[in-house]
Amino acid sequence: MTGISVTKTRNSKEKAQGRRSGLDHVRSLARPDEWAVRMGLKVDARPFSLKGREYVRQIIRDPSPEIVCPKAAQMAYTVTAITKSLHNVIERGWNGLYLLPLKTGAIPFVQARIDPVIESNPEIDSSFAGVDNRLHKQTVAGVNLYVRGTNILRELQEVPVDFEMWDEYDRMVQENMSDAKTRMDGSVVKKLLILSTPTVEGFGVYAEDMWDASDQHRWEVACPGCGRYQVLNFQEPDLDYSNLKLGDRADECVLECVFCKREIRDRERPVMNGQGRWTPFNPDGQLRGYHINQFNSPTQPLVDIMDDYFKGQRDTAKLRSFWNQKMGRAYTAKGDKITAQLLDSCRQQSYSTGGIPNSFVSVGIDIGTLIHVWCWHFTAHGRKMLWNLKLFRTFTELDNFLSTLSSWTGIIDAQPEKKKAHTLAMKYHGKLRLGFSEDRDQASEMATFHKVVGGEAARVNIDKTMALDTFINDYIDGNVILPAEARDLGESMPRKGYNGFYHQQLQMVRVEEENTKGNIVAHWKKNRNADHWHHAGMFATCASLLKPTLVIPADLSAALNVGVMSG
Repeated sequence: MTGISVTKTRNSKEKAQGRRSGLDHVRSLARPDEWAVRMGLKVDARPFSLKGREYVRQIIRDPSPEIVCPKAAQMAYTVTAITKSLHNVIERGWNGLYLLPLKTGAIPFVQARIDPVIESNPEIDSSFAGVDNRLHKQTVAGVNLYVRGTNILRELQEVPVDFEMWDEYDRMVQENMSDAKTRMDGSVVKKLLILSTPTVEGFGVYAEDMWDASDQHRWEVACPGCGRYQVLNFQEPDLDYSNLKLGDRADECVLECVFCKREIRDRERPVMNGQGRWTPFNPDGQLRGYHINQFNSPTQPLVDIMDDYFKGQRDTAKLRSFWNQKMGRAYTAKGDKITAQLLDSCRQQSYSTGGIPNSFVSVGIDIGTLIHVWCWHFTAHGRKMLWNLKLFRTFTELDNFLSTLSSWTGIIDAQPEKKKAHTLAMKYHGKLRLGFSEDRDQASEMATFHKVVGGEAARVNIDKTMALDTFINDYIDGNVILPAEARDLGESMPRKGYNGFYHQQLQMVRVEEENTKGNIVAHWKKNRNADHWHHAGMFATCASLLKPTLVIPADLSAALNVGVMSG
């Protein structure tokens, strides 16, 4: 009896262990965070743990097809993406693509962030024996993890995958992202996680089809005093309260409960995360979104968080860093982006487009699905006035319009329709130039006009950054007069408060980034929306540097002569 009893006990234990083992496997599939703990993974030389960072748990487990996360810096979101990537590859058998802004940053990222996690567990380390190089990891089962920069389009078109991680999306080459996303077209899985410290409003993770289109989860924590939940925030525009009580210096600022006004101390904030919760503020959003700031950081004291805010009262770069890096919010400094308010400030109620130009006309032509034509004329003091905007479907229509102008100079985008643009530039030889625009780090002039040579189309090389800087500064300095009806110009956009003329000028942003040589340079980046009016205006502004000899139209000259003779 004793032997039978022992055997039954052993069998029941083995069955229980088998059930637990099966349950552990299911939990490991659904919970990458628990898998990482069970595997003893080390991240940044420390054991993986969500203690104090409990806000990561829902994100790392979320099975949503597309997730967008505007975030503050140093909030463990990259750790989340790496862990989730390795879990997808090893446990789920999904091929993955991990994207970073530039290829030059990809190799050190793998060496410093991904390889140490893999090597922290011998079982995982040995599972990547198939291929283990700097930018391609392959398991012995043939499952791949690729790491790429977004600046080389060819490398984004090579690999089919099941999931993608976009880390620091705002700094990626936006025009290449649709190609990157199509790498999942052949998969039934299609999981995308988008992370970024934001830059400016309307761009990157704060584009209208990103955070604005999401369900906008925010992290709520309970006050240690009254127990009521709230989003710890400072002047969040979508909330009707703010938790920060500003002092005159960083060390005089106080974070307090919005309800009972109890001070929330630095040592309490990590503990509060243990009982925190994600709450959607836009439940009807089309994709999943999570936002968090450093008030929920388990490591950053309040004085360090607020330091850049006070330095930023004298230094725009510091203020930008505070809002982007510490608050995880977009920030638009003066001159970083054209806004609807800036355009409105240039409208003059007594002015409308058309009529006889005050001066010569400078014409900018950008080529898209439609041909966008922008025309300046000028006041006696040199202020730019929007004389006309034209949208054409064909080059014949454009040609007919240009033939009606007398005293003018123009630049046409040389790239999309090279042959047709060249033909037109030859027809209006010396008046219309082919424009080649690019960022030129060593440029000393906004536009370099090449000598007009017989038998060759005239051309101009444009430093795009300098040209767009000049374009926006004309608005800021009050050097532009727009008509009263400016909001109604361009392509019809009935769901917005303005049409295409405004909308397309709002799509580019000036950012400062590290280039491939390690230098910080400023340049303009675009999102995925059309920006043809922005470029047409830039070309017209460059064309205004060339002042042609004033030509009186024949019919007007005849009328003036008749008037003089009759007098």
